[in-house]
Amino acid sequence: MVSFDVTGTLVSEKFLDYFWLDLIPRFFAERHAVDLEEAKKIVSSKYDEIGKDDIRWYIPGYWFELFDLKASLREALEAIRGRVEVYDDAKEALEGLSAKYDLVISSNLSREFIDVALDVLGFRGFKAVFSCVCDLGLTTKTPSFYSFVASKLKVPPSAVLHVGDDPERDYENPVKAGLRALLVVRRGAVPQPHVKSLRGLLELLGLVP
Repeated sequence: MVSFDVTGTLVSEKFLDYFWLDLIPRFFAERHAVDLEEAKKIVSSKYDEIGKDDIRWYIPGYWFELFDLKASLREALEAIRGRVEVYDDAKEALEGLSAKYDLVISSNLSREFIDVALDVLGFRGFKAVFSCVCDLGLTTKTPSFYSFVASKLKVPPSAVLHVGDDPERDYENPVKAGLRALLVVRRGAVPQPHVKSLRGLLELLGLVP
């Protein structure tokens, strides 16, 4: 069984940057009649005040309520669809792997963002989708999250290979939970076991010549 991270692995993070750094401030400016630069300062300050250790930071609907935005979250999610950049090797790798393995998603995104990314990706073969934010109220993918994933899949942790791009969240933490793990490092290098692309994963698993 192969588990995948989403951003940095299957799609780039650009759509998230657009949501948090451009779209929310624009909605704030429209709602509260301030210029965009002022809105960006106010929104950024509030992001910092809540902080990434608070689960509310990761829940898009929380910010719409806090900022009393007129636009709906549905509108915002539709607006970011065009900003989802799918890596060229993603769908090929998923289709190749699915012929031999069950595939799942293990992400620290909220389900709203996961749904948008996977819909644009266009691969429908995931057996399950897990979000540490929505399923367990965790702000990051801890070893306990990966233990939860394995238990929900009803397999030993060692039966799952997790593939992601973050050395701690996608390698160290799943390994601590007993999973196998491999990083995709598209640029640069890390000391952990890694491949340069998802095609490299197919090669490693003997699924391409």
